[in-house]
Amino acid sequence: MNGKDSQTSSNNDLAAALAQFNSGVTASRQLDKEAKAIAKAEKRRDAAAQKLKELMEKETSPEDKAAAEEEYRTAADEWTRLTNPDATTAELSEEPAVEGSTSEISAPEEPTEIASLAADTEDQEPT
Repeated sequence: MNGKDSQTSSNNDLAAALAQFNSGVTASRQLDKEAKAIAKAEKRRDAAAQKLKELMEKETSPEDKAAAEEEYRTAADEWTRLTNPDATTAELSEEPAVEGSTSEISAPEEPTEIASLAADTEDQEPT
């Protein structure tokens, strides 16, 4: 009976190792796929930036400039989404920006609080 138990144990170990290997292969393929998508988005963003720069230097119609700006914005957003997924979730929770809005955007209070805390710690003498 001892031989049968060790064979079953060996088969279980082999199955576990195979499952772990397959999981690693799947993860590796996913990382490769993501890296290729990021590289493609980066090239698209850079090409759109170059095109926009060239149009800004030349006398071109506002429609062409607006189209180039939108193309760049889209490419930059795609690159950001791929490289920083957390930024996308934060953007989705906010209301979409309205173009041509005349309302002012107020700065968050945190930098002031941090600056005042830093000033307080500088005023204190080391112990």
